[in-house]
Amino acid sequence: MIVDAVSSAPTQHAVYFLVTAYIESLRHFEAAVAVPKAVLHLPISGRDDLASRLAVLQNNINRPLEAVVPVSEIAGVLACALTRLTRLDGVAASENKPLLRAA
Repeated sequence: MIVDAVSSAPTQHAVYFLVTAYIESLRHFEAAVAVPKAVLHLPISGRDDLASRLAVLQNNINRPLEAVVPVSEIAGVLACALTRLTRLDGVAASENKPLLRAA
């Protein structure tokens, strides 16, 4: 459900808001204890921060069995957020292009 909300977020601000709220909720979820603290740290400081959190999850293969599901879910949310931010950048770039060019 959070992935659906992030993937349809209308603005970059909405993407960051949704991911922040999601991470905040995880901080109160016992199974998230096995998730690296760097992933659950707030605030989020931009796209590079999201990408580094995703890299931490993807590169950390030594995790307890009970962390597999939460880590997979968090990785999916972060990847979705990065994809949505990229798409929103593309929309913003296309809106700033002039329709006609001077000869």
